Amino acid sequence: MENIKVSVIVPIYNSEKYIRSCLKSLIQQTLRPIEIIIVNDGSTDNSSKNISDLVDNYDFIQLIEIENSGAAEARNQGLFTAQGKYISFVDSDDFVKATFLEKLYQECENKNLDIICGSFEATYKNKSSKKMIRSPELLNIGVGDGASLFKKQIQLRNYIPMIWAYLYRRSFLEDNALYLSAKTIHEDEEFTPRVWNNAKRAEIIESYDYIYQREHEGSIIESRNESSIGDLENILRSFMEYEEKLRGRNKEAFDYALLYILDHYVYYSRLLKKINKPLVKNIYHRLKEAKILTLKQKIKYFLIIRSVRLYFLVQNYQE
Repeated sequence: MENIKVSVIVPIYNSEKYIRSCLKSLIQQTLRPIEIIIVNDGSTDNSSKNISDLVDNYDFIQLIEIENSGAAEARNQGLFTAQGKYISFVDSDDFVKATFLEKLYQECENKNLDIICGSFEATYKNKSSKKMIRSPELLNIGVGDGASLFKKQIQLRNYIPMIWAYLYRRSFLEDNALYLSAKTIHEDEEFTPRVWNNAKRAEIIESYDYIYQREHEGSIIESRNESSIGDLENILRSFMEYEEKLRGRNKEAFDYALLYILDHYVYYSRLLKKINKPLVKNIYHRLKEAKILTLKQKIKYFLIIRSVRLYFLVQNYQE
């Protein structure tokens, strides 16, 4: 197949209940030609079997089988295989509306974008749904450089780290060696800031064609454990090393990336009542020097550095 417009990469692991509806929604896309790359990450259920007829009947679908290596590595395998001008990632337990790819693709082509970020609609166990509303201030910016747009999203608390909310120019990812960090649970949060930091032309639009399903059990988002917290610690260390190499506007934007992950890490560390105080202290002093902390953030991290126990007591009292 020639002149493929978008390669859609779908990692699957024990997704037999959801993968068929996900794949059908991709088959129904109005954009053509596309390719759909399913990467089975060592599933032990009937994930591959449940879609075998669709793989056989549509020549633009291919199924890759790999040993279990995690979602990040499965997505990388899809990237290495992809032939499309643009890359889209879709999770196997979600689905998309028919115009999902066409809207993002046309905007990228018309404005020569490296990346574009839309939004999504989340569905929940009680069958309710909620749209992730984008800030009008971000939408009004139009096309901008990635570092500035990333910084603005963090400041406005309107940032979407999830990899599936984006369409990426494949040559942009390849030229900047932007791949996902293997063996990382929070691969979106590690990958997406680096993408924004490298993008020369980026845009945020209002699009709700991606349906993010929160109605099933076992979601990694819903289960925060010690390995997950340790993963965020590793991302913080990686970001500190990355930030040291940056200068000017890009460094300032990545300070905000560091702050975002730090806030994320502290929030979930409270569930285990365990915080790596030396790591937090190191990052706090960096961010304080960068002069990007609000008064509330300064107080929060000062409390943690003085006494993690006192911080937990204050948080419990406020709740």
